[in-house]
Amino acid sequence: MDNPTFNDDEARLITGLVDETTAGAERTDAERLAGRRPDVGPEVAAQQRVVAELRRGGPPIPDRLVASVTQRVQDRYGAPAPASTAARRLWRPAIAVPGVALAAVVVALVVVLSGSAGGSAGGSAGGRPSITRAAQLAFAPATRPAPAARDARFLDVSYGGVTFPNYERAFGAPPSGARLDRLGGRPALTVFYRLHGGATLSYTVFSGRAVPRPGTARAVVYHGVHLHVFATRSGLAVVTLVRHGRTCVLAARTPRDIVLALAAEPVLVKA
Repeated sequence: MDNPTFNDDEARLITGLVDETTAGAERTDAERLAGRRPDVGPEVAAQQRVVAELRRGGPPIPDRLVASVTQRVQDRYGAPAPASTAARRLWRPAIAVPGVALAAVVVALVVVLSGSAGGSAGGSAGGRPSITRAAQLAFAPATRPAPAARDARFLDVSYGGVTFPNYERAFGAPPSGARLDRLGGRPALTVFYRLHGGATLSYTVFSGRAVPRPGTARAVVYHGVHLHVFATRSGLAVVTLVRHGRTCVLAARTPRDIVLALAAEPVLVKA
């Protein structure tokens, strides 16, 4: 049986149903969508099962993924490799604020979101610019082609003075597409990357001044780079930082430490 396909607006409504965060007119739209499409109910239930699994700690991280990313970080920055299976399963940043828990999950996406020919090149969302809303773009389809590489460190695309990193050589994560949105009236450009194992990472840069962080974001110092990290109910590990005065948001359904390493990479290579 084929996986159902949803456009970005439908995916946002479904995510709201999973997170139980929709209200008012948006809740009405979500309920109408569920009434029109019989596949929405099973998808919401499936994603809620994933969320429940994440809250219980999630499935174990595949050893090959841990070994691959740990080795890449160790080779580049001299980070010590985990010494035991127990250490691999905890797998925290080399330098971190105490109490920051690892979202240790690698799960298959329940909903396969693919772009359609009639997709909009620039979605919109009301309210204020939101880091949490930017993170949900990890579930949205690309509407633009993948940017070309400028060199081994950066892609040939910048936004608001921020050049997007090239993760292909260091992390084996090539760019897979892009999209332009307005989030709370603020333009934001997202580049998607295909991570080892098939997960998608979204890297969003907001135009204009820095966007306030959500209250759940916790400070982490990763190899000297100051970052903030939080997890969403839909299973995303989210890392946010400010580069050249612009808010950057990285999100993926993958272990948090992988997203931390990816977020720190363009700062470290410029150091």
